[in-house]
Amino acid sequence: MKIPFNIFNSFYLNNKEEISKLSDEILQSGNYIRGKKTDELEQELKKLTGRKYSLLTSSCTDALFLSLKAAGIKRGDEVIVTGFSYIASLSPILMCDAIPVFVDICENDLMANFDEIENNITEKTKAIIFVQLFGNIRNLAKLEITARDKDITLIEDSAQALGSKYENNAGGSFGDISCISFDPTKVVSAFGTGGVVLTDNVEVYNQLRKLVHHGRNENSEFEILGYNSKIPELNCGLISMQIKEIDNYINKVNQLADHYYKKLENISSVQIIIPDDRCISNHHKLVIRIKNRDKLKNHLKECGIATKIHYPVLLSDHPLLKDYKFRKSSLKNAQNASQSVLSLPIYPELSVNEIDYICQNISDYYNNQE
Repeated sequence: MKIPFNIFNSFYLNNKEEISKLSDEILQSGNYIRGKKTDELEQELKKLTGRKYSLLTSSCTDALFLSLKAAGIKRGDEVIVTGFSYIASLSPILMCDAIPVFVDICENDLMANFDEIENNITEKTKAIIFVQLFGNIRNLAKLEITARDKDITLIEDSAQALGSKYENNAGGSFGDISCISFDPTKVVSAFGTGGVVLTDNVEVYNQLRKLVHHGRNENSEFEILGYNSKIPELNCGLISMQIKEIDNYINKVNQLADHYYKKLENISSVQIIIPDDRCISNHHKLVIRIKNRDKLKNHLKECGIATKIHYPVLLSDHPLLKDYKFRKSSLKNAQNASQSVLSLPIYPELSVNEIDYICQNISDYYNNQE
């Protein structure tokens, strides 16, 4: 049996006729950026997240960078971020010439520890980037109070959490600013790349509108130094199509995740990263922690099962940081996670029989170690 880690073209294959009609409509219109589809998608994202303002960007990395710029982050400012995430949570900080401050994670959900964040706040701290990880989300109400009291901008890196909810709070609804990704690996994809910035602050929104289009204001004057960060109309239409199906997607992958949990819970060597009971996860990733991770990964590969490691290198350990200032606390939990996490396949096309095959091979591996 061959089981890929993901299937990126499934939405296209299942919706070829409708996608073809959409493509013809947009290409014949001659409106390829900032047209009707862009406006419609921004409205849909506001509704989905409960935010007042929404602005599409070329990528979530751009969304994070422009959010920091709109928040006034400059050279020498400190920005607190988890030590355990993808490089895009770090690079926008460095692009602003700011100083990243890496904090440790909680072992249960692998997200930044609130106490660690508070303990690392100094007079130089101007922003916190909180990463909602693997489709699971944390309630940030406590952190919002801390940030507000200390006049710190709280940015929710919700790249992986579109459609996820914590009680009645959607991924992308916490903090001063939220950023979401439409990278091909995400549950909703731009068939390329794309991102969005969400906020309830009209001043931040107006600044972002200038930043995404060369610094141009409403009078078509180039008022500030800006950037070129837009998303094509065709991608906006494709994203809108997928958003209409997002509830069905999440219901399906949650059923598959539940089956995984039942199969894995009796394997003593496996710790499953399970969402909080109050969280509905989009299951962007299904992550386990195990001993002998690399050996298990190779065993599953030999069985035809593709897996990935998110993330094998801490943000503070990437070679690019040799040229930058940074600060970090003890990252013991993050280091342990980087050596033990393994992501298993999960997507709507995955069958229960395939999950049984994956879990049986994990069980067989550890039984043979005893």
